[in-house]
Amino acid sequence: MRRGIITLFCCLLLFVPSRGVYATVIILSENDVADAVTLGKEQGAKVIKYLKQHYRFGKEGTFEEQGIIRTKWSKLAMLTGLLIATGKKLTEPDKERILENTDLQIDIYTFGDTIEFAEGYKAHLVQNDIIIEPEKVSANHVTYLPGKRIVSSGFHKYRATVRSYFPYEGINPNEKAKIVLVKDKGEVVFEVNFADYK
Repeated sequence: MRRGIITLFCCLLLFVPSRGVYATVIILSENDVADAVTLGKEQGAKVIKYLKQHYRFGKEGTFEEQGIIRTKWSKLAMLTGLLIATGKKLTEPDKERILENTDLQIDIYTFGDTIEFAEGYKAHLVQNDIIIEPEKVSANHVTYLPGKRIVSSGFHKYRATVRSYFPYEGINPNEKAKIVLVKDKGEVVFEVNFADYK
């Protein structure tokens, strides 16, 4: 009887994810939630810069396409930090809305010459040679003024954020993937490892 219980416990351990590697956390534990909230409180308004450093992908540069992975953990930290910066607190409904979300949000920043240049842009993931399509895609366009300066002639005048929402159930959070931005003239591919993002 005792040997059977020990065997069962050992089998269960095989299905517990390793905490040594982050992996994109789909179901946050109480400790995960507490860590995200603590980080948000510590960072305050600087939480956006912190998350950009730790959750970004692609090359940094004025007109280099790049993006950010917005996991539940990072969204919780960001909302907490932004609320703290305005003298407010994270509410239980705010927290539950994030925790119950079923999609992984991936934002890709891209540049163009007309106000709606990215209207037809799409994104998808490739993992283990399987294409994973998002449930939703939207593009938000803004006039791009780097450092509050007027863009010189010959440079892109607009920036778009292509937001894609991928169902967690279709993603392996412990493996690498390719994020593919499909543009009118080809595509841009980013390689990421979801195990790097909590």
